[in-house]
Amino acid sequence: RGQGQVGSLGSGNHFLEVQEVAEVYDPTVAAAFGLRVGQVCVMIHSGSRGLGHQICTDHVRAMEKAMARYGITVPDRQLACTPVSSPEGRAYLGAMAAAANYARANRQLLAEAARRVFHRVTGSGLDLVYDVSHNLAKIETHGYDGGARQLCVHRKGATRALPPGHPELPDDLRPVGQPVLIPGSMGTGSYVLTGVPDAPAFASTCHGAGRVRSRKEATRAVRGQDPRRQMQARDVAVRGASRRGLAEEMPEAYKDVAAVVEAAEGAGLCRRVARLLPIGVVKG
Repeated sequence: RGQGQVGSLGSGNHFLEVQEVAEVYDPTVAAAFGLRVGQVCVMIHSGSRGLGHQICTDHVRAMEKAMARYGITVPDRQLACTPVSSPEGRAYLGAMAAAANYARANRQLLAEAARRVFHRVTGSGLDLVYDVSHNLAKIETHGYDGGARQLCVHRKGATRALPPGHPELPDDLRPVGQPVLIPGSMGTGSYVLTGVPDAPAFASTCHGAGRVRSRKEATRAVRGQDPRRQMQARDVAVRGASRRGLAEEMPEAYKDVAAVVEAAEGAGLCRRVARLLPIGVVKG
C-alpha cells in the first residue's frame, strides 16, 4: 500500500498547516516546548499512507475468526481481539510496528521538505516540537486495580499524553510533560496541550476535534460554493488536490475544537499550553 508514496501527505483529514501561535496559556511549559506568541509553526498530520488501514482490516478479520478459541465475545466486530501473547496478537503487533515505522519515516520526509522550503523562502529553519503516532497499541505500565500492571493500550482516535516526571519522556520534557497536538479544522485553529498526573484514561487524550458531518454530508452542504474562496475570506491560504477534498474538510464539518479541548481538560486528561491559528493549509 505504501510503496511509492513515502513522503506524501495522503488524502482525507491529513494536512500540512502553517500556523501562528496566537495564545499561550502556560508560559513555562510553552517555553520548554519552544513555543512563543507570534511564532510561525508547521503542523503535519500524516501517517502510514494506507498501510495501517490495511493492517487493521486484515487483522480484524483474522482475530474475528480466532476469538472463539480464546472464549472472547465482543459487541462489535471492530473490537475483535485476541490475547497479546497469542500468535494472532504477536502478528498484529509486528505488522503495526511496521506501519508505525513507515509513518515516522513519512513524516520525517515531509518535515524535511518543509524545512527546506522555509529556509529557501525565509532564511529560517524549523525545530521539531514533537512527533507522535496515534491509532496504535503500546505496551505500557499503568496503575490499575490497586497496583501497577503492564497493559496493552490501544489508542484509536486518541493520542498519548504522558504526565510530568514520566520515565519515557526525554530529559528536556520530563519536568513539564508530553506535548499533545490537537488539530482542529483548517479554518479554526489547533491546540498544543500537555499530559497531567493521575489522568483517568491511561495517559490518553483525544487526537483532534472530530467530525460532526460525514464527508458526503459536508460535500453536499457546500455544493455550488467555492471552498478555496471561503477559506481565503478567513485569511487562510489553501492548496488542495481537489475541490471535493477541500469540501469534505471544511471547518463546518468538524466539532468546535475549543469545546473539545475544554471537555478534555475538564475531564482531567490534559492541560492547555498554546493555541495556534492557521495561515496556510496544504491538503493532499
